[in-house]
Amino acid sequence: MGRARVTDWTQEQEDKLCKLHLYYQDSRCRWEAIGKEMGISGEKCRSHWRLHKDRLMSPEQRDSYREELKKDPDISSKVEYGDDTIYVVQASRRIMSQEELMEAYNIDPKKWYAEKYIIRTSEGYRKDRKVSWHVTDGQVTTGDVEDSGKMIVVPLYHMELRLVRKAKEIKARNAIEEIIQDAKEFAPKYPTFKYSTRPDGMLYEIAMPDIHFGRLTWHEESGDDYDIKIARRVVKTSLINLLQYTRDFGVSRILLPLGNDFFNVNSKINTTVRGTPQDEDTRWQKTFRAGRILATEMIDACTAIAPVDVLFIPGNHDEEKAFYLGDALECWYHNNENVHIDNYAVSRKYYAFGKVLLGFTHGDTITMKKLPNLMQFEVPKMWGDSLYREWHTGDKHHKTDFVLEVDEQIGIVIRTLRSLVPADAWTFNNGFVGAQRASEAFLWHPEDGLIAQFTSGISSDNYCEADDD
Repeated sequence: MGRARVTDWTQEQEDKLCKLHLYYQDSRCRWEAIGKEMGISGEKCRSHWRLHKDRLMSPEQRDSYREELKKDPDISSKVEYGDDTIYVVQASRRIMSQEELMEAYNIDPKKWYAEKYIIRTSEGYRKDRKVSWHVTDGQVTTGDVEDSGKMIVVPLYHMELRLVRKAKEIKARNAIEEIIQDAKEFAPKYPTFKYSTRPDGMLYEIAMPDIHFGRLTWHEESGDDYDIKIARRVVKTSLINLLQYTRDFGVSRILLPLGNDFFNVNSKINTTVRGTPQDEDTRWQKTFRAGRILATEMIDACTAIAPVDVLFIPGNHDEEKAFYLGDALECWYHNNENVHIDNYAVSRKYYAFGKVLLGFTHGDTITMKKLPNLMQFEVPKMWGDSLYREWHTGDKHHKTDFVLEVDEQIGIVIRTLRSLVPADAWTFNNGFVGAQRASEAFLWHPEDGLIAQFTSGISSDNYCEADDD
């Protein structure tokens, strides 16, 4: 611009100073903000301006700088990246919020949180100009520009944002992802079974809800003893009894719903999801580990017969702990093509086999009469493809079967399934006794529906001391 310069400031520094002076001319903290942008003290900037402002900002130069600011309204910006901090200073006509500012600089809100956010407003300028384009066949042919020659005052938003890395959250998230990945990488490699295939192969559903693994009962107080050792023997014995019935049928797949209060408590303070205290055997870490081992033993026993589909159904005692168990089993069976774990978090799940449609839910939060309509609305295609429809629920620890008529020709069976768990002190004292302790199995034909049902009860042998291996 033909200016005589006697200073140690560079041309670029002085140009930036002039633009920043226009940006912050109405700001109370003008020189502090300009100093931060320039990377030097605000007082040094002010001193330089006072000494050289006549040289730096003639009317023609002011118009030139304003024209540059009009073309780039966000020209005034500064970003400093540290190991665990990000510092952003921005003047903008477009960006007006903390979220927009973070988005503009591609800052992930999952990894950073705002420790300090300051926003101020001032006035900037732009020409009073309107432009319209004429387009033919997708090409701009001519254009019209209306320029009044006036400058319009527009608001500017001056933002200062200091971000801090979410170190703990990131570390925890990474640790969980690493654990899951490591578990999948070190998942055991199961041998490949060659199962016999039959076109009319049947589905064998094993129903063992409400195991309440970890519950502690004392026969003198409630009629029966129960702890994790007894529970393991009871469950494994009952499962073996039910699997023996498959020898006489062509079973092509096994359905094993788990969850449904597989564990007795949800927390280390021995309470349910809703905070109800429970009588619990041993430490929570030991219970979870032993429960995980029991679940793998159950699944492995089933895979000796046929491929297994495991559905995790959230319960009202152990909803969170059962989800963690399902996640652990997904990792454990990552390399086993004969085991499929469904650990989706929904409270109602559906399973289709030929013309059979089965619905599963724990049964603690919804009335039985709502279930038929829910099945129609939630899985309409499965509903339309099926002829035999049932809901299987737990929670009540006793058997109930009833049919709800949807119309004159179609009915839905809703079963409340038995449990292997004995009464604890609370249930005994409140008179909830007398239900037969048992597990059940259902044999489903793809075309003919339910063709057989089996039951495995509790015998005194289950309580005999045995080798836990």
